[in-house]
Amino acid sequence: MNLFSQFFRVPDRIYCDAVSSSALEAFGLEGHCISASLEDAEMLWMRKRYRPQTGKLQPFQLINHFPGETSIISKGLLTGTLKEFDAQAGSEYLPMAEFYPESYRLYIPSERAEFFDQLPAVDERENLWIYKPGNDSRGRGIRIMWEFDAFRREYKKWGKAPIKDKDQQGIIQRYIKNPLLLEGRKSEIRVYWLVVNLDPLQVLVYPEATVRLNSLPYKLDDFDNQLVHVTNVYQQKKHPDYDPEVVLKWPFRRLGRYLHEDLGIAGPDYLEKQLLPRIREILATVSYAARDKLADHYPEQGDCFAVFGADIIIDDQLKPWLSEVQKGPGLSFGDGVKRKVIPPMLGEAARIAFEVRNKRKAGKPLEKFKAVKRYDWVVNELQPELVGRSPVGPL
Repeated sequence: MNLFSQFFRVPDRIYCDAVSSSALEAFGLEGHCISASLEDAEMLWMRKRYRPQTGKLQPFQLINHFPGETSIISKGLLTGTLKEFDAQAGSEYLPMAEFYPESYRLYIPSERAEFFDQLPAVDERENLWIYKPGNDSRGRGIRIMWEFDAFRREYKKWGKAPIKDKDQQGIIQRYIKNPLLLEGRKSEIRVYWLVVNLDPLQVLVYPEATVRLNSLPYKLDDFDNQLVHVTNVYQQKKHPDYDPEVVLKWPFRRLGRYLHEDLGIAGPDYLEKQLLPRIREILATVSYAARDKLADHYPEQGDCFAVFGADIIIDDQLKPWLSEVQKGPGLSFGDGVKRKVIPPMLGEAARIAFEVRNKRKAGKPLEKFKAVKRYDWVVNELQPELVGRSPVGPL
């Protein structure tokens, strides 16, 4: 390093593609330097057409996707990834049945047969399942089911053949019919987590999640009402009966206060002492299960990182269940709740990824990160003693 570069180092620059306007604004608010050029940027943040770009990375250039990320962001592939890992994992990992609802990939003949074989001879209203289409997002195509005659006929035509059309590769999961209700409404938590390295595995979670609520009070028998059952802001707002005056998001800390002060079912430190540690266990298990798949077709030069979202449903026993994982998860922050979360979450994620990059480039050990401020370690194979430490405090 010459004297000029030692004292006048060019700041790390981020290129955002045209459809990443929310990320671009967040990075700007966090003081990151933005590049208008793919070639001149140290980090590429892309939502579209990023796969071809992964093979064109310059040495030590970062991109916010792993080649094998479909192994967890696809509902069916996430189910398969977890099932494969659960079948051979040791006791140090969280069993799949403890955090992921019973699930069947209907496009795989053996699992399709297994699902229909375990159904009771006579349909029962208590036997609730949720169907999730394979290639849709934002809650589209979801069905709550307890009657299966039409469903059997729908799948009978496939016989013992696999379903190869991705649009028809749906899964079916045991429905969590006893969700934790907030002001009488079904809710879901969006958790933001960061994978910065695969070997050694290094994963972090942002301790300030967001809480999403449905518009209408929960009624178990109102199966077709999206405002009751599908906890997705897009689905809520597009519904013709949506009331724009209804609050759909809570800050994470409000959840803790509500459980302690209003419901009296949790202690004042439930989030820090119980919920977040369990979420870390879930994310650690998902990360170990997916590590090899994420690395599949890893670029020959340049490096990958990713900010993922995890949707968590809490039941009325305060047990968290993983619903699904998203890439580039809902980064718009037009509302007050997300405005306090998204920019600092994304800004620190970029600083951590840059520090990993710069340590690699300088040949330094990937440890003792100065950029980790709010994030909490989920997995750190080089410094396992850091895992599980409490975050620095409420935001």
